[in-house]
Amino acid sequence: MSLEFDVRKYKDDGAEDRELGGTLVDGSDSLANQAGQVISFQNIRNDEDVFFKAFITSFNETYTPSFNATEVFGRVDPIQQYKGTSRNITLAWKLPAASESEAYENLGRVQKLLQMLYPSYLKLDNALTLSEAPLVRLKVMNLLTSEPASNFDETEGGGIPLGDLYRSYKSTNNSSMGLLGVITSCTVNHNLEGTDGVFNRLGPPIERGKLTVVPNTILPKLIDINISFTPLHEQTLGYSTEADKFELFPYGVTLGDTFVMGNTIERGKTLKELVAIKAELEEKRRKAHAAQAQLDRKAARALRTLNRANAAEAAGRSGRADRLDAKATRQKNALDKDDRAAYDNAVSTAADAAAYGQEVTDSKLIG
Repeated sequence: MSLEFDVRKYKDDGAEDRELGGTLVDGSDSLANQAGQVISFQNIRNDEDVFFKAFITSFNETYTPSFNATEVFGRVDPIQQYKGTSRNITLAWKLPAASESEAYENLGRVQKLLQMLYPSYLKLDNALTLSEAPLVRLKVMNLLTSEPASNFDETEGGGIPLGDLYRSYKSTNNSSMGLLGVITSCTVNHNLEGTDGVFNRLGPPIERGKLTVVPNTILPKLIDINISFTPLHEQTLGYSTEADKFELFPYGVTLGDTFVMGNTIERGKTLKELVAIKAELEEKRRKAHAAQAQLDRKAARALRTLNRANAAEAAGRSGRADRLDAKATRQKNALDKDDRAAYDNAVSTAADAAAYGQEVTDSKLIG
């Protein structure tokens, strides 16, 4: 079944448009089609699949390690002999219908899922023989998948910035990457007794503005589905020199090597060193800003003095004009030498540390 969702897919687009003049738009279509927020089931017997919008109301995983307890004389605690670890998944979601067309399609998608719960038969010598069990692949975005290592970009924690590990984390809506297993129970609630109600299947209009209702046919507006799923893992789960993919089980997340001998490490520096570096950089930036502010103030004073000298000369007060002009020259010379040098030095010092300082800021290890 196609992944594409469209609330108007099965609607009659004739002259008598029955659903808001063809202008109905449902934002959840975009979340499913473009953002890939879907639940998928694949029938491994024929590779047919069915997708549902991820209106998930419950998603629970239960991991149960099993042990045989053997009591030994003289020992307070029994010896625990490991048997295995079982995993069970419960998933519940809703299928709301924004239109008569979507209600019809939802019913069809549920029908496709329910067909996957039944086995395959072969007819041999006029008798039906069970040939294949109803195994399915279930995929819930990045949270439930068969082989996370093949779903996500191949990255390793060593030497890669933590931000790059996060940016490379992504999944696919390919139903063949679902987790293999069996659905042990499936409950479908059509909510006929609730307030959501149903769509009456509408037939062609008798005359303009008057619609007919198809008898004995209703389409639920809201369907609730609840399943229990038992996985059948296709890889050996556990720590082993050969089990490379186990480090990505079950969510495909790769974490960087951020802890070495109790100290957080990033680019060869401890967290304490990173904090000190950032504090030093902030102090250099502060001094550069203060130098610029001081430079601006002195430049303004020199300009004011020069303006006063010009005003005195215009007023015929040549003596005062000469004194103010000399003062303005002294202020400008001091500005060009001392303050400009101090400012340039502060800016240069901060610039020299900018490259590493940006890396420290980007590491997100310190606020």
